[in-house]
Amino acid sequence: MAEVPYYHKSLRNANINYRSGWWSVTIQVVKNKSIFGTIVGEKVVLNALGQSVVDYWRKMPAKYPELELFDFVVMPNHFHSLLRIHFAPTSREHQLGFLMSRFKGGTSFIYGQMRHRGEVEDIGTRLWQRDYWDDLVTSESEFKGWQKYIRENPANWSSDRYGACTAYALGNVELLNRPRIAFVASQGFYASELKPRRIWARSGEAPEESVLISTFTSAQEREALRRALAKKRALIAVFPAGVPVEDELDPGLARAIQEGWALAVSPQAPGSRLNKKVATWCNEFLLKNAAEIWVGDLSANGMLRQMLIGLGRLKPPPAIQTTPGQSGPAAATQATPGTFEAFYRGKRL
Repeated sequence: MAEVPYYHKSLRNANINYRSGWWSVTIQVVKNKSIFGTIVGEKVVLNALGQSVVDYWRKMPAKYPELELFDFVVMPNHFHSLLRIHFAPTSREHQLGFLMSRFKGGTSFIYGQMRHRGEVEDIGTRLWQRDYWDDLVTSESEFKGWQKYIRENPANWSSDRYGACTAYALGNVELLNRPRIAFVASQGFYASELKPRRIWARSGEAPEESVLISTFTSAQEREALRRALAKKRALIAVFPAGVPVEDELDPGLARAIQEGWALAVSPQAPGSRLNKKVATWCNEFLLKNAAEIWVGDLSANGMLRQMLIGLGRLKPPPAIQTTPGQSGPAAATQATPGTFEAFYRGKRL
């Protein structure tokens, strides 16, 4: 049987005049990847690529004077904007589509350059999904409604909490009453290269009875878990998608839970689906409530780095040049060195 060709159906309405008017527009990142930054509390913290998208959008009216910008927000994996297109004799029949293609093309070029230099997560050759969503704004009340939606979008993203992060627990819940040392490391780095570094402390060093807390998701985080279990270091493991049943837990962690020096917690019931919002919130939970924060390698524009910056636990990097041919920062953050022994020593192991 011959393969049936794929035809893309446009989201545009043939009965609408796209040469002028008021519009609300939404553009989604390909594969819904959160590549522009992260949400901390009720605010979006943009990485260098996300800020470049903001800058490019703000400069659009200088090149296309028929475009007037109102409220807009760059979210971790999508873009919302409220805009007006003034009529011009030179406007195309689908002027809105023309402007969106210029915006998507320009920001995609920036993404491509940063991707080539290793300054941003590689999500493939495309940045945006093929089409976009638009809504013709026809009244003042509708305009104000879109303003409210755009302004509250970061808060609404964070309000999807799925209950307390400790809603489901397995093990010694008394460990939640101890001071916590958080450990995070980005995906994509080798476990063998793990060198824990302390980047922040609330006041001096955490006391001896502190516990290690992490989602233990990335390779370096799992290596930290392996070393901590070997040293019988008290710890709390946070599972964004639900605490696994005991026979599916890491054997060392299961044994530590049985012996009373480990705890597994989650905001979701066992067997729940992994959700990017929940995973982000779990990391915010452990970082925000830590007495100390230690890190492995952090991606330059990854979620963890942006969250640490947003929480004031890490200084932002120097501005990244996005013009072709100019280089940016290294792929991993240069954290303040700590000592490997301090991370695992004594009763804190």
